[in-house]
Amino acid sequence: MLDFLSDSWKVIDKYKNTDIFTLIKYNLLRVVLTESFLFMSSLRWGVLTGNLEKLHYNYVKYKATTPTYRRLIGIRDNPMIILRAMLASVLSILLIACGPESGNDQNTPPPQLGKDFTVRVATPQLVVPEGASETKLVVDFEVFDASGRAYEFDATKDFRIAVLKAMPQRSGGGRDGNTFWKSFHHSSNDATNRASMENVWTAGGELLKTESGYTYTFAIADILNVADPYPTDSADNGGMIAWDEDKLHRIVMAYGDQELGFTYVYQWIPGTPSDQTVSRNVIEEETCSNCHMGEPLHHGPGYRSIDNNIAVCTSCHNDSNPGAAPRRRPLAAIVHQYHGNVYALGSSSSDPTTYKQPVDSNGALVTDINGLVMEGNPFPQDARNCTTCHSQDVTKASDANNWFEHPSQVACESCHLYRDRGAHDNEVGFTWDRETCTGCHRPYERDENGDPIIGMDASRSARTVHLGRLDNLAAARDTLLVSIKQARFVDSMFEVDVIIQKDGVGISALSEITPFINEHGHVNLLLNWDNGEGPMLANNGLDLSTCTAQGNGLFTCQKDFTGATLLPTATSTLTVNVADMPLCADRTTGELADCSTFTGIDNLKYPYVIAAKNAKGTFDVGGTTTPHTLPVGAEVTSCNNCHKELTIHKLGAHPHAATDLQQCKNCHNSERSAYYAGMAADLKYHVHSFHAFGSAHVGESVFPGAINNCEACHGSGQYNLPSQKNTRPSLASGKYFSPALVACGACHIESPLANADPDTIPGDAVLDHMIKNGAVFAADTAVEATGKEQCATCHAIGQEQGVDKVHKVYEYR
Repeated sequence: MLDFLSDSWKVIDKYKNTDIFTLIKYNLLRVVLTESFLFMSSLRWGVLTGNLEKLHYNYVKYKATTPTYRRLIGIRDNPMIILRAMLASVLSILLIACGPESGNDQNTPPPQLGKDFTVRVATPQLVVPEGASETKLVVDFEVFDASGRAYEFDATKDFRIAVLKAMPQRSGGGRDGNTFWKSFHHSSNDATNRASMENVWTAGGELLKTESGYTYTFAIADILNVADPYPTDSADNGGMIAWDEDKLHRIVMAYGDQELGFTYVYQWIPGTPSDQTVSRNVIEEETCSNCHMGEPLHHGPGYRSIDNNIAVCTSCHNDSNPGAAPRRRPLAAIVHQYHGNVYALGSSSSDPTTYKQPVDSNGALVTDINGLVMEGNPFPQDARNCTTCHSQDVTKASDANNWFEHPSQVACESCHLYRDRGAHDNEVGFTWDRETCTGCHRPYERDENGDPIIGMDASRSARTVHLGRLDNLAAARDTLLVSIKQARFVDSMFEVDVIIQKDGVGISALSEITPFINEHGHVNLLLNWDNGEGPMLANNGLDLSTCTAQGNGLFTCQKDFTGATLLPTATSTLTVNVADMPLCADRTTGELADCSTFTGIDNLKYPYVIAAKNAKGTFDVGGTTTPHTLPVGAEVTSCNNCHKELTIHKLGAHPHAATDLQQCKNCHNSERSAYYAGMAADLKYHVHSFHAFGSAHVGESVFPGAINNCEACHGSGQYNLPSQKNTRPSLASGKYFSPALVACGACHIESPLANADPDTIPGDAVLDHMIKNGAVFAADTAVEATGKEQCATCHAIGQEQGVDKVHKVYEYR
């Protein structure tokens, strides 16, 4: 306590001559409260935590925007006002923390100080130290934390730095047309050694604290005399990497860890630009963060790797030394590989023939597509959605169009060398020219003079054969239209009228469309109803082949519920939607195609399959169309930030090709247990569990971003407690579990839900806490598992242990 008081007086002494100290001294909180709620919130937070540094920060921030400050000077010497203000302040502070109108249940965070950094770099200089003949690269820079204070580096934290230059295209070697980064840092000048960053603390450089910031002298002995491990690039300079005054140079900094630190990239041209001046800014930073949300990629949290800043990645993962592959591959190869189907790779660096190359189940090098061992498909959308990563906005990335203007063997063969039997029949790199892709896949059509017509894509450009093929599949899909005309419940019969059209004309028999459906003839509707708390049935399908054709595309379908335990009531809302309709299409003609022409449709053949659009309708039991809000606690627009066009179960032995949350919810609701033992299939469990552990609730998270970032999928009102949308208890292994237990337990309980044992499995210990606070575990009926949870008492948004705080959602806004 004495230490606390001592530290507090030091801070107070620091601010004793400032306006903020006067404000605290007279304690005019009542005035602040009545005239500036914004400032009051910040002030109250600062006072209650005893943190005057944060209080002063907020005071400076808000005093220019509030009329309160202008009134303080006129009233601060009035004793009666001061006494009333002091009393009102004490009462206000007490009441504000508890009252229902206090805002204590709002998810407004305290100010974040010290998390974000500002870096300012002066133009780097070449310096010859006194008495030396070597030339050193020296850079002056400043670093400020989020409060604007100069930051002092912590030598226990990792700090790396690198210098590179942008080079024009090489001729030959499969890299025609592509600029590249030449690094001045390699582990040695050996022909196979890799680009790297130097460690500020241990590499031999010198970091000096100055009055205005820092000066760093790079460890490179002589920046004008750096041996090139790929001497072909430096043949005109005796095998030494030239310091080209007309080239774009880049300094990359990476300091700290994922809790505290920064990355920064500074670019400059030392002299006068020339026709040899090129840039290589291919990816806009924000496109990675759409899914990865600032999480470390590949490198662990103790190393400030990239913060989704692709420019930092390329300081090491570049094409500076082609001989370094596969031990250190260019980023183009790595990213394309891990955003498609991921296959088993050789892991022994002592075997250069298989290291980081596709291997079969025996560990031998794969030379044919059939030998590949697929380990996963983490990219959550079609890999041909190039613009998910490549924004094409040259105002944000100067070389955004490089991916289709200069396609290269390095990038393209990541997918096409082994994985595609389409255009090149598994021959890229063997019988097809490795030197360039633009010989066939030129980006633009040409005019009569042979000059490119910018903006008119060539028929085989990389953009056409990826995005254009997707457009063709969509066009084929749109030739088939299914609509739910009416549904009604009459005398225990669920009746549905469906209209099916092909090319705008009603079909007369299902046989006209079944050849286009994978699997043949596999097309179902999902029938359900909602009594106000969500779908009542799970997996209640109706095979369209049992329906009766009425002519002009109209089909009448019936399902008999005689003897069923559950029946809709007079106030129920009937819901109908398409359950299964994956379509086969010709990706070049944009027409539906007979699935039998695509032999062996599997994960390698997804280019020929697209999901039909969902058809859905909601009606009262008499058949009148009625509005209906699906009780799902997520936003499909948020899902599509990563999924682009959400499609689930498109492939496999029993494909569904669901594209709409209603399709998901009509199967994956509270009345369905999962395929895997002990798990609930309800979306509130299934989606959390899948993103945290995978479909079987084992292993590591497959979620590409921060798993604790609730707002990646949920609106701010959707993850509050008690449960806001999907409020019913969920079924797992024949038992019912209360809703918050289901949603939270999907991540916080190690075992599958119904198999949890807090007494013997350490990872399940939190279940005991949940049960003691009202959670219901393994009840025989849904009624027994309803209405007893008290989680919101502590974990509602805004509480001391609110879901917003414990998940730190503010860090991702």
